[in-house]
Amino acid sequence: MQFADPQDQATGYLILRHLYDGDVIEWPIADDHPLHHVFTGLEAQGYIARWDRTWPLHDRYRLTDRGIATIEGVYKPAGADAIYNDLRRQNLGAAQRRAYLSQQGYDPVLWPLLHDPTTRWDRVRYDRGSYYDWFWDDQPTYHHHRHEHRADDAGYVRDPDVSDPTIAAGDAATAQRVIGAVPFVVDLDREASSSAPGVRQSAVDRDVS
Repeated sequence: MQFADPQDQATGYLILRHLYDGDVIEWPIADDHPLHHVFTGLEAQGYIARWDRTWPLHDRYRLTDRGIATIEGVYKPAGADAIYNDLRRQNLGAAQRRAYLSQQGYDPVLWPLLHDPTTRWDRVRYDRGSYYDWFWDDQPTYHHHRHEHRADDAGYVRDPDVSDPTIAAGDAATAQRVIGAVPFVVDLDREASSSAPGVRQSAVDRDVS
């Protein structure tokens, strides 16, 4: 798989994993989607293709034979839990954990991304998952400071060290988790007694539940 940006390559493998697991990604990805170029690259290189169907009207992506062979070469879900749990019991340092993966024939970058059930192709640019953080927690350059993420003018949340927007801020639950927003509770009695009806007070009651 050929991508100039290593993050695009990691995203590409995750796209293959999702399709391999049976998840649906509708074809085509919108031209203005921040990861459109990754899908274009995967199609051009023969890893994914359009799944031609007559019904339903919306089409979807599918893996080609090359895509299946590529993901099966690095994605081994059957024994992943055993490997992860065994490493956690051994109390090894991060470098030793990565060395263990390498000795087993796994890529220490791809293995944590592909075998962590919480990682997603459309979110990996700002959240690589707990597996990845654990295997690389001795490398400051790999840490993602989630509290620094902010929504830009176009409504996308940006990773401070990545140029591409990665997720629509309209997803309130995700945006709250990423940006680190604290939910607040509005005191309606206080608003009702305000000298400026309809204007929210600057002080809010924080929800600490």
